[in-house]
Amino acid sequence: MNTIYTELSSGRKRMGTGFISGSRLKVSGFKDSSRPSESNHARRILIAEDDDIVRQIISNILADEGYAVNAAADGEQAWEALRQDPYDLLVTDNEMPRLTGIKLIERIRKAGMSLPVIVVSSAFPVDRARDYPQLQITAAVPKPFGRLKLLDTVKSALSPNEDSFADHVR
Repeated sequence: MNTIYTELSSGRKRMGTGFISGSRLKVSGFKDSSRPSESNHARRILIAEDDDIVRQIISNILADEGYAVNAAADGEQAWEALRQDPYDLLVTDNEMPRLTGIKLIERIRKAGMSLPVIVVSSAFPVDRARDYPQLQITAAVPKPFGRLKLLDTVKSALSPNEDSFADHVR
């Protein structure tokens, strides 16, 4: 894992971590180092998404809100990250190589991890989340999604007064 600094067009600097694979940089998350984190947003979020662009978009949306974001390119990488570090939330795609989102969530629950999970996927209809009550999926967001929808879902999933699952699957 390498520390990455990028400068935004506004002149602000971002700091994050990432993996360099060949000539491609896989970004795991950015934090705006010029803006102090708000205490209620200093939560750790892991993103499991095989599409580089979607992973980057989700990472940036959440990092811009002050969340500490790490990302994995597939379910196996996410599982390893979850075994090494504690996270407050998992945002996962379902259709990924090596380990699907559902299989990842099954492993998490079998290991006794109770972190909330949001499935963000075009291949996992919102209604289907109800078919897996044992996995305790907090919310499902269909792709394509809007910035505000993602942020509202993340904030709700991390709030101490969790709403019912039905409120998260609109």
